[in-house]
Amino acid sequence: MQIIRGKQKTALKVVVYGPEGIGKSTFAAQFPNPLFIDTEGGTKHMDVARTPKPTSWVMLLGLVKECISDPSLCGTLIIDTMDWAELLCSRYVCDKNQKKSIEEFGYGKGYTYLMEEFGALLNTLNELVERGVNVVAVEPGRIRVAEADCPDEVCVHTGWIDGPAMPIACVPHGLTVTVAREGDDGDG
Repeated sequence: MQIIRGKQKTALKVVVYGPEGIGKSTFAAQFPNPLFIDTEGGTKHMDVARTPKPTSWVMLLGLVKECISDPSLCGTLIIDTMDWAELLCSRYVCDKNQKKSIEEFGYGKGYTYLMEEFGALLNTLNELVERGVNVVAVEPGRIRVAEADCPDEVCVHTGWIDGPAMPIACVPHGLTVTVAREGDDGDG
């Protein structure tokens, strides 16, 4: 059996999470040789390399695949922001299935299709990391459970939360996720 010890130099996959305006994009721009896929147009006033703004899910995946084909394009690929990427994905899933909204699929089904398709992006980003390119996903102040192995996946179907009013709960795993704001003592 071969045993490998010590640190191994690999590319990183990082999520930068925080409220709007705190400097997530500025922080991400400090990674080596950054290239932004600016899904919402928030880097217009930054002196950074960026791709054209993706107008579709297919275009977004294509931009990532171009970086896989030629890893010398960047040292770090930054998707800024993931919530806007998810909107492109949602539109794609709805159009593909001739639905007007993700809710039109029926309880939880649309979100399941969305997560399956969004998983394609996450898998593609893993390929980029394997080729030695860092990946930074910028996410504004919200959180969700993306995958779970519980039978009903209520926690997954709850979707994104961004404030204390709506927690995410997974009874089988005893998990409760809440978002607390600065100065919130947790008593409502």
